Amino acid sequence: MSLESLFILNTAGYGGEPPAFARYLASVPSLADAEPVWSGPQDTVCIHIQRKELVYLGIVSEEVPPIEILEFLDGVVQALSEYIGQLSELTIKENFVTVYQLLSEMVDSGSVVTTDTTVLRGLVPVPSLVNRVIENVSGIGLGSEKRPNVNTSATPWRRQGIRHTTNEFFVDIVERIDTIVDSSGSIISYDVSGDISCKSRLSGMPDLVMVLNRPDIMDDVAFHPCVRRRKWDEERTIGFVPPDGQFKLASFHAAMDTSPKVLPLHVRALSTRKDNVYTVEVILEPGQCNGRPIEKVSVKVPLPQQAYNIGVQCKTGTHAVSNARSPQVEWNLKTVKSADRGLRLVIQYLLRSASAGSAEKGSAASSAEQGALAAFIDFEVAGFSASSIKVDALRLLRESYKLFKGVRYVTMAGSYQVRF
Repeated sequence: MSLESLFILNTAGYGGEPPAFARYLASVPSLADAEPVWSGPQDTVCIHIQRKELVYLGIVSEEVPPIEILEFLDGVVQALSEYIGQLSELTIKENFVTVYQLLSEMVDSGSVVTTDTTVLRGLVPVPSLVNRVIENVSGIGLGSEKRPNVNTSATPWRRQGIRHTTNEFFVDIVERIDTIVDSSGSIISYDVSGDISCKSRLSGMPDLVMVLNRPDIMDDVAFHPCVRRRKWDEERTIGFVPPDGQFKLASFHAAMDTSPKVLPLHVRALSTRKDNVYTVEVILEPGQCNGRPIEKVSVKVPLPQQAYNIGVQCKTGTHAVSNARSPQVEWNLKTVKSADRGLRLVIQYLLRSASAGSAEKGSAASSAEQGALAAFIDFEVAGFSASSIKVDALRLLRESYKLFKGVRYVTMAGSYQVRF
């Protein structure tokens, strides 16, 4: 894989991206509509991911599987997050020296070397507050006075001699639901994928075995290099010597063909038109989530660019109207409980003269073309697994100390779309 360039862009205000990519972004209604892989001029391909307010863009000019670039960009995000915490334009600037050093170690002459933070920690020191202040004032990276501790053993992700006062191992199984629901409430498409993330604080050289209750429905599984693949293929258990600290043990897709399609949040979306007045109504109700509260609920309704006189009504939660690229209404609720019923958002707006000629026709097809087309939902449910995949057992081998362990399950919305 040969990477020509890497850009970290701020979605709030462009200006530093390649001109051709900037024109492409300007041609789409929102960043959510931008294709992750876009063919640029002069036989280049722009591949990007978006994480909150930042866009990570890689440019290639050779034949490269796009998934490799996407995986690398995701690895860059994880590595930077572990070093400097919450990623934003401000934190990237404040830790520029560390970011530059990390990118220099991750990529060499366009070829990806590693994004494993366990290896990177032996090459790039984690920044301290004093070093960060001196580097920002002087512009000179202090680095580390010690020679990099590069592990060349059979387990390069874990060094020898690790000691902790308490031995803990925590597992997070985070699942994402990607679905499209039509105006009648029928599910058009449904998909569940997930990550198994771990935080390890174990002494010595532990060997762990994780037993899952439904390994048969997991496919397209991608493991961390520490996992012994043969054990998974033969026994459907995960055997591994864990890195120290946080790491992603595996990512997977859940085959839900024969399982019920679980929607933790039911959303009904209606769009009507009377003369030139458009009305959008979104109704929320809790779904199948074992009575767990649904948190961080967000409903985004993009409106046509010609929309004006936008009025919003909601008795619960907060709402905001933005016009960054095209009008959009966002409805936020902290929590939706199992007893909540009929939570409602009503939007009314007019369309400018570009659609005045079609107002006399009053046809449903014309209304669908000019009005809002879909609502995009975001939420999070703690303590719930959409696929019902859970950890049955976690065994410690080769070490005799007591292991403190914990497992947390989270289900969240991925690409969750409700059409009008």
